[in-house]
Amino acid sequence: MVGKKENDILIVDGQECPVCGKKQATFTEYEIEDAFAGPIAIFAIKCTACGFKNSDLEFINPGEPAEYTLEVTSKADLNIRVIKSGECEIKIPTFRISVDSTMGSEGFISNVEGVIMKFKQQIELLKGDEELEKEQKKKLKNILKGLDEVLAGEKPMTLKMRDENGNSSIISDKVTVKKLRK
Repeated sequence: MVGKKENDILIVDGQECPVCGKKQATFTEYEIEDAFAGPIAIFAIKCTACGFKNSDLEFINPGEPAEYTLEVTSKADLNIRVIKSGECEIKIPTFRISVDSTMGSEGFISNVEGVIMKFKQQIELLKGDEELEKEQKKKLKNILKGLDEVLAGEKPMTLKMRDENGNSSIISDKVTVKKLRK
């Protein structure tokens, strides 16, 4: 189907789903104006056949490829804005956990607390795996405990993001930015 625009939102129905292959996916594209990062294009796909969904974002005026490091030391730091593209690798080295920049990685706009909650959701899913050994489950439980301590403002942590395309950012005076070579 040909795309249609509704209030500056491009919607294209009947697209082939990258997971199940059925032509029941809807692609959506629109722009937002972020007060801190400027104009951002948001892309989303959702399949009604298999339930697959994914989203990504790109800065209209991308920045330089960079690695961002934020030391989270207080509850106030949980409110720091995080803009992550699907091509951005995000790590919490304090707990040795990360999400790489593969195809399935999702872009989002959130804050540090939201990033921690996304990690917690994934760890909870992993923890429920019946095939995990007792020691692995214990490690996951300890990571969840540590993340809860960070959320309570009782424990510091480091958050790192690496984006080779300049479509991600941590918006704070506390962030250290290291430019990457193209």
